[in-house]
This record gives sequence, C-alpha cells and structure tokens, in this order.
Amino acid sequence: MKKMVANGITVCTIEHKMHMIMNIADKIMVLDRGRKIAEGTPDMIKNDPVVIEAYLGGDAVAQIN
Repeated sequence: MKKMVANGITVCTIEHKMHMIMNIADKIMVLDRGRKIAEGTPDMIKNDPVVIEAYLGGDAVAQIN
C-alpha cells in the first residue's frame, strides 16, 4: 500500500484493527453504526472524544498506538 501511495495512488482500506490503521494511514474516517463520527489524522482520531466515547466508553482514555 505504501508503494501505491508513493506513486500517487489513493488507497481506501476498511479495517477494524486500529493499531494497524494508526500506523499506516495518513487520514482516517471513523464510522459508528454506519454514521461518520470523525475524520482526520491518526493523532486527531486517537484523541477525539467522540471516538473515545463510541469505542471505549465515556470514562476511558485511548490507548491506541
């Protein structure tokens, strides 16, 4: 995938393995029950309170690296 991106090709991947996506994506869109709840860089996503609430619960702190 990185070779494709380096050659100017846009790659769209649908994946649930957050650790993997955080390490390869430049931009991430997060869906919750089919509705977009966030979009941005991996750093923006792992710190987004709406994403944390949806995936980890209200009092959780994201531990996605």
